[in-house]
Amino acid sequence: MQHLWLEVIDTNMDEAVPQRIAAHYEKRPDEPFADTGAAIGRLLALGATPRDLCLLMRGTAYETVFATLYALGDPGVDGDDVFNLHEELLTADPSGMEGRPGSV
Repeated sequence: MQHLWLEVIDTNMDEAVPQRIAAHYEKRPDEPFADTGAAIGRLLALGATPRDLCLLMRGTAYETVFATLYALGDPGVDGDDVFNLHEELLTADPSGMEGRPGSV
């Protein structure tokens, strides 16, 4: 659990991350979740601070980790069925766009 907290949740508090995300997706506009970069740019332009965005990302990361751990405790998950689930996550996007811009 400490690994998840330190490496998944708290890593979102690096205030350089929002700008790095925006710059990354600006160069790769067709990647999954590339619309995140434009959203970050709009929020910063409206006056949000990098810390504001980091707090939102950290809270979202916590909720996501919690929901995932809760789901893994579901009685419908059998033994080894939990291995390599991360490899199937993007293909689970109901839009079929694997998280790319416009998938929501």
